[in-house]
Parts: sequence; C-alpha cells; structure tokens
Amino acid sequence: MVLAEFTFLDVFWLLILASLWLTIAAFVLIVLVDNFRRSDHSGWAKAGWTLLVIAFPLVGALVYQIVRPSSVFAEEEWDSERMTEARTEALSTRMRGPGPR
Repeated sequence: MVLAEFTFLDVFWLLILASLWLTIAAFVLIVLVDNFRRSDHSGWAKAGWTLLVIAFPLVGALVYQIVRPSSVFAEEEWDSERMTEARTEALSTRMRGPGPR
C-alpha cells in the first residue's frame, strides 16, 4: 500500500517544503504586483524587473526589495494626507450649509 510507505517524518518534511514553496511564491507575487503599481518606474524598468524576478524568483525578489527606493510609501502618505484634507473640507462645507459665503 502506498500510504504505508510514508512515515511521519516524510509527511512533516513534505508540509515544511510545501509551506516554504508557497511563502516564496507569495513573496514573488507581491514583488511583481508592487513593481507594476509603481508610478516612478518606466515601462522598460518594469519589464526588466519582471524578467529578473521571473528568471531568478527568489534572488530577483530579494534584490528588488533591497534596491527599490521607498518613494512609493511617501506617495501613499501624501495621498492619505490629501484625502484627509479633502474630507475635512467637504465636511466643513456641509456644516456651513447653503447660502451666501
């Protein structure tokens, strides 16, 4: 019987390796999504990073995470600050109500 040939240690190592593989695959997918969402990369830069990450998944993803500038986070913070200011302005306009200003 096939199941009788698997020991507990075989199943344990299979689960460890499967978890490791899924973690690496998720990391590579996150790097690819981040690469395509960036507005500071040109099309050629995105294509180059994509080829590097697809050709050498773990090394390419690690190099991308180390080399990439962190300006996207500043851009997101600016976006959230801008949205907060717009929300505050809209609420203050609503509170004033209609009429001459």
